[in-house]
Amino acid sequence: MFSGFSRLFQPRVEALGLEIGASSLKLVELSGHPPALRAMAVRPTPPGMLAEGVVTEPAALAQELRELLAEARTRKRYVVTAVPNPSVILRTIQVPKMPLKEMEEAVRWEAERYIPFPIDEVVLDFAPLDPLAEVAEGEQVEVMVGAARQEAVASIIEALKGAGLTPVVLDVKPFAGLYPLEETLTKDPDHVAVAIEIGAESTSLVLTRGDRPLAVRVLTLSGKDFTEAIGKSFGLDFLTAEEVKRTYGLATIPTEDEELLLDFDAERERYSPAKIYDAIRPVLVELTQEIRRSLEFFRVQLGDVQPETGYLYGGGSRLRGLATLLTDTLGVNFVAPDPWQGIQVDPKRFDLEKLGEQGPELMVPLGLALRGVNPLD
Repeated sequence: MFSGFSRLFQPRVEALGLEIGASSLKLVELSGHPPALRAMAVRPTPPGMLAEGVVTEPAALAQELRELLAEARTRKRYVVTAVPNPSVILRTIQVPKMPLKEMEEAVRWEAERYIPFPIDEVVLDFAPLDPLAEVAEGEQVEVMVGAARQEAVASIIEALKGAGLTPVVLDVKPFAGLYPLEETLTKDPDHVAVAIEIGAESTSLVLTRGDRPLAVRVLTLSGKDFTEAIGKSFGLDFLTAEEVKRTYGLATIPTEDEELLLDFDAERERYSPAKIYDAIRPVLVELTQEIRRSLEFFRVQLGDVQPETGYLYGGGSRLRGLATLLTDTLGVNFVAPDPWQGIQVDPKRFDLEKLGEQGPELMVPLGLALRGVNPLD
């Protein structure tokens, strides 16, 4: 898989996994082999802390991170984190086979054609998608290129260091969420899947064959759009609309049984699932259309490549019925993966039921934590 911006640092120690998201900060500590959960903490990200993937107030974020560390009760201070999607461009390009040092220059020259930022204003990293030893001399090598705005990278590092943390890797969110799936993906090297992470401010799609990424796309539609649609329809502020979405939201037309299963008390009439569905239906239609267009774009790029399985996660994926909707409309079997497979969890220290419920939201920080305990390139 793509290595992330690992050339920035020399990681050789166990590190925390930290996701700096637009809606929340999530910290996961793993240790040992096989990895065991040692600590975790989640707290809301103050509004306005991130703008287009850039930390607007590094000192304020540093204070939030110090409180997050205190809540997790961890002594570790090395960290693996990810650059927010709005500041990252991911592209698959081809360059002739050559030594890695020469490839670095070739990739930088070729990548300039695809990056909408000036090349001297980005941090660039790349990873060949196949072992170079398996590529014949004179043939083209497929390379995954990641470019992040220097402003975004600098603001994250400033906040981390302000919190007393030492960054060892800056990864990218679309691939960080794949690390908990690695064992599943490697079982069949020919199996084509699509991993969709619906975050607070963006949605990423990664098409894979086995554990090899084939293509990546980031959409601006996100969980925030569902929340804003509810807020507009019911005249609610954002936080109240978010709570209504989580409590009553359904991505499919609710049946009479589903209406009766939820205990609405005095708010039953106002926030019935049918009314919530009507409010978010335009966003659901747009999201499914954008995902369909992305899969068609991948097919045109790569030939007749159709995913057989879809993995759906991220905070925005917790909308009830969303996996069923995508399965029915896209013809791909979507499932919510369990990120805790292969992770040892002490039931005396952690609420297993709660961890299971939080699983879709923890794929990225858990993936980053897995990078923090595994040998890094």
